[in-house]
Amino acid sequence: MDPLFGGDSSNVRHGSFSNPTGPPPPYESVITDSASHSIMQAAPEHQAAAPGSGMQAGAAAANGSSSAGGGPAYSSDFEIVVADPVKQGEGVSAYVSYKVRTTTRLPQYNRPSCEVIRRFRDFVHLEGQLAEKHKGVILPPLPEKNAVQKFQMSQEFIEDRRRALQVFLNRVAAHPVLAKSASLQLFLEATEDTWAVEMARGQAAAAGAAAGGGPKKRLEDAVGWIKGLGAAATNIVGSSSRATDTAEDPEYIKVRDYLVALESHLSEAHRQAARLTAKEVELGEATLEFGQALERLGRLEEGNVSEAFSQMSSRSAELVAARRKGCEALAARFEAPLKEAVRSVRAVTAVCTDRALALATHMAAKHEVDAKKVRWAKLRGTPGSPQDKLTEAEREVSEAEERLRSSKIAYEELVATMTEELNRWQKERAADMAALLRDFALAQASMASEGVRAWSGLLAELQAVQGAAPAVAAAPATAT
Repeated sequence: MDPLFGGDSSNVRHGSFSNPTGPPPPYESVITDSASHSIMQAAPEHQAAAPGSGMQAGAAAANGSSSAGGGPAYSSDFEIVVADPVKQGEGVSAYVSYKVRTTTRLPQYNRPSCEVIRRFRDFVHLEGQLAEKHKGVILPPLPEKNAVQKFQMSQEFIEDRRRALQVFLNRVAAHPVLAKSASLQLFLEATEDTWAVEMARGQAAAAGAAAGGGPKKRLEDAVGWIKGLGAAATNIVGSSSRATDTAEDPEYIKVRDYLVALESHLSEAHRQAARLTAKEVELGEATLEFGQALERLGRLEEGNVSEAFSQMSSRSAELVAARRKGCEALAARFEAPLKEAVRSVRAVTAVCTDRALALATHMAAKHEVDAKKVRWAKLRGTPGSPQDKLTEAEREVSEAEERLRSSKIAYEELVATMTEELNRWQKERAADMAALLRDFALAQASMASEGVRAWSGLLAELQAVQGAAPAVAAAPATAT
């Protein structure tokens, strides 16, 4: 039985996601209320986000966001800050190192606070370790690799990445499973020398896998084996999305389509958010240039007129400074979280891919058992079949059945984990979106308030200047 949907897993096949044709379906439309199997059932109490604390507030403040209003979840057991980015080297070999400062209450850590130096590839290694050891878990997303930006090493790029890495670590530390991971503990507290040994060990394992051994090679062999099983296996790996969707559970298809539509529309929202931020920056620069033009114009005037232009130029400069801060807040608390939301959806679809591969492996194992049983039956039904061949065929059937049992257990465990993870992820995403909209409204209100304050102050000053202007003498009467 499929633990996620209550159906026979051998009858479920996965196809590719369909393209969205309209707005994403309502959140409620992907919630199933089945009493036995629900994709989005209420989360267990132990998975709820820990309440805020001083440590939690500290991490949130360092990240430029607040968990109190439903923003990114932070653990009450951790405070993790990624700080002090330093560029190392030049050219294509250049990289940025970061100080990772951790304070924790967890007893398994060797000390309550520590500071280590890590670079981006170390974060990537941690993500890989977590993905390998926790199948079915939706990992918090890392920022994307960007070769062009990495080569340029702009301050904006470095700061954006620093902030994203800090969010990544705090989300991992807030996860009910990942927070207890030995991989996370090693990353947070291992000295640079110890961590270098860990990285070397990982690189050696990857090299061994590429040379023909290890899990990667076994996975490649399994995929090649599946592809050679004929028409049945071809359907398993999803050569026709329409055929696989008709065999898939309808509730799972809803979730898949929801995720695809969600990623598409979140990507568009992020694109428009970046465009909005750029327009705000452009408006600020135009205001600055306007103020500079007024200042130059005022130099040609005298008295109250010159003073009026000077006051207007000064207020324009103040407004530009306030707008720059507002644009920084808009980028950090609206544009960047939207980008992270897109990466988060992709992390969920990666788990869906793992589930599809696990199911394909299980169904291929089932096909193998059937084939081995047919061969064994033919040998038994053939007079004079050698006993050694009969024994070998029976052994092959037994081994294939064991692989079938193992693949079924692995698949069911992954799906059970995935069910809880989808539920946790949806709750976290809903809180993030609420905080996102709140922060956007606050940023816009702040910029508007600064504008009103600046121009209102200017109006009062201009009125004072006008009131102090000397009266214009009346023209003498002309005799008629």
